Amino acid sequence: MKASLKLIFGIVFYIISCSNLFAQNKKCFIEFRLDTSLNADLTNTKISFTQKGYLHKVRLNEKIAVDTGVNCIIEFNHPGFIIPGIKSLKIYSDTLIFIGYKNLESVVVQSRKTIVRQTLKGFEYSPQNDSVFKNRSLLVSLQRLPFIILKGEDAIEYTRGKIMFKINGREKKGIGNSWNSVLNAINAKDIYKVELITEVPAFVKNQGYDVIIDILTLDANLYGKTFTAATFFNTRNNINPSTSFTLQHKKADFSISANNNNDRQTNFLQAKVMENENIISENRIKTNFRFHGYSLNLGYGLRVDSANDLSVNLSMHRYKTISAFQNEYAYPTPVNNQNDEHINSGGEINLSYIHRKSKFITKSIVAKAKIENIEYDNRLAYMQPVKNDSISRQFQTKPMNWIVEYNYLNTRHETYNIEYGLQFYQKDYSQSYYIYTLNNITNENFYLIDAQEDSMRLTQYAIRPYFKYDKDFTPKKNLILNLSSEWYSILPKNFKRKNYYLPDIDVSYKTLFDNNASLTYSISFNYSKPSEDYFTGQQYYNNPAEAHRGSADLAPGKTIGAGVEYLLVNKSTFSSELNCWHSFDDPTFFTAYDSINKLMVTSPNNGDKSYGIGYNLNFQKLIAKKLNLSFYSSIIYQKIINKSIHTSSSGLRFRIQPTITYFLGRKYGNLNFWGIIEGNNVTSQGKTTGPLRYSLSYAKSIIQRKFTVVFILDEFLVKNREKKTYSVFNGLSQYSNIIRPSRLISIRFAYYFSNIRLSKFAKMKSASIKGERKAD
Repeated sequence: MKASLKLIFGIVFYIISCSNLFAQNKKCFIEFRLDTSLNADLTNTKISFTQKGYLHKVRLNEKIAVDTGVNCIIEFNHPGFIIPGIKSLKIYSDTLIFIGYKNLESVVVQSRKTIVRQTLKGFEYSPQNDSVFKNRSLLVSLQRLPFIILKGEDAIEYTRGKIMFKINGREKKGIGNSWNSVLNAINAKDIYKVELITEVPAFVKNQGYDVIIDILTLDANLYGKTFTAATFFNTRNNINPSTSFTLQHKKADFSISANNNNDRQTNFLQAKVMENENIISENRIKTNFRFHGYSLNLGYGLRVDSANDLSVNLSMHRYKTISAFQNEYAYPTPVNNQNDEHINSGGEINLSYIHRKSKFITKSIVAKAKIENIEYDNRLAYMQPVKNDSISRQFQTKPMNWIVEYNYLNTRHETYNIEYGLQFYQKDYSQSYYIYTLNNITNENFYLIDAQEDSMRLTQYAIRPYFKYDKDFTPKKNLILNLSSEWYSILPKNFKRKNYYLPDIDVSYKTLFDNNASLTYSISFNYSKPSEDYFTGQQYYNNPAEAHRGSADLAPGKTIGAGVEYLLVNKSTFSSELNCWHSFDDPTFFTAYDSINKLMVTSPNNGDKSYGIGYNLNFQKLIAKKLNLSFYSSIIYQKIINKSIHTSSSGLRFRIQPTITYFLGRKYGNLNFWGIIEGNNVTSQGKTTGPLRYSLSYAKSIIQRKFTVVFILDEFLVKNREKKTYSVFNGLSQYSNIIRPSRLISIRFAYYFSNIRLSKFAKMKSASIKGERKAD
């Protein structure tokens, strides 16, 4: 009998324990701030917050998560004032408590819902407080964040760069480039907070990312699969299919995506060179252009345990461009028709290992390698096999590079973070050329008449240590210092090795204001190394009237800049930025007429020096819960001088970029419009007309939101667009006008499958004191 009673009581006790263990209360946030209208200094106030047996030590302007509808006790302690506490308080939404005094005895409590809040490191967004988007997908709701715009119904874009996504502070590298599918499968109301971090660690910046979007789920994890298949059809008879698949598990993530891009169009080139009012060269060329591209991406991420992450990403590609040039007019000498074929095939592998030594210290190492094979074939008289003297010029370029980086990040200290790391990389370029005669019957290669292996060889390597210091002077003032120094060595064939020491410094100071606004000052000194296009020549831009050539005798350029930005986030986002800069010894291209070969030849040099001042304006607002407007504009005055060729030019450059999304409702879809209006681009020799681009689209989800149909009208008002270039050199005026088709009608069909879900694990709870820091 006693044994039976013990068993029954044990079962009852187990059921009660389990029910407490698995109970999940909804969370909200509480934050304590000072009443700024007071003259008294209450910054030394100590706050104790007790709820359900937990004692929290809280600082001013710090948010803590609490259970909704559960009694809590709040106590205040200040050496100079008596501030009564709160013996019983239930909180049901995010709450601000302003600490003040009235005869040393009152506390003012104010509660409000905040959707987007600005912080020293970026922005915080609360989807659960968003009455407009909380019942939509997280992908759609993220457009609430500053500088995030929605593209159709199934993609987002950050207008200032590239996004790294994280879940609860951890990057899921296995998802790779398939994040849009994952975000589209998550309900916004299931996410309690999203952080847009604009002050990213140097380790993240080095990977090419500009911001981090961290999705916080209150310790819930993502599980499940997503599958997407989409196809573009357009009026140029192009079909562009793509597909992606992601698998997310407790320990690992996997993704695979494949894309096929095709394009075909007919362009016209008009080029002429004039001396005073006399034409000394003129060409009119018709180009039949075709492009075929294939890419495959694989990603795998493994969470070994809570302290270690491993990942591997692999990508492969093959791009083929064919340009058939037909000369319609040539003066003073006839020019052969040509056929250019450019094939770029290669792959890249990226390995990373992250070790969290403690809650505050993270160590990581990344290794990446990339290899390509670029083939360029230029055939004369390709039209028909008749000319015995026709030739084929072939170039083969094999770039290869690898990079290794070690990073250490310490966030242990309450008011400052320290980060440092070391990069080491090497780049190799080798180029060979072959010249064949063509068989006048088959038009295939016949005799090899000239060849040279490794006609151009270039080796670069560098060691770059870097350091970042992030200091919060107060909860509203922050200083960030980025320092790096690179030892850069380059060895071109037939040249002596050149070594450079390249220092780099960026300093920014940010101040937050009570109205959710900020003011940021920045100053920088940077360098810019020339890419491989400067060394090998941009061969894929060649045509019968123009040629691009490379040079190995180039050095890095330098830039000094400064700026100030005012940013307000309220019911709308408003950004106003003023910046100025001075650059010198910049690598650049200049164009000169070759009177012997009757060509306009573009070559690089280090002669550019420029001065500029610019103003940027950004505005973003959701109007009447239906119309989302994003508007960006800039105006720049710039003067560029090329001391090598003794030319200069100056002028104003402007850019206007509106993006509009109108929500017709979940049953009727969205209307989207975006456009780019840009003025002339200034060069040291003259100017180039900027683009005028615009697109109108309608997107709708159908059949239980499994399918999406998008109708797109690109530049529908005109049939063609022109790009005009004007330059001067040695008393000659050089004109180029490229006419491309612009009007394009496209239809995109996409299918989505997802069983993504958020899952939580029960955690053992016990009473303990929180918020106390042990001595280092």
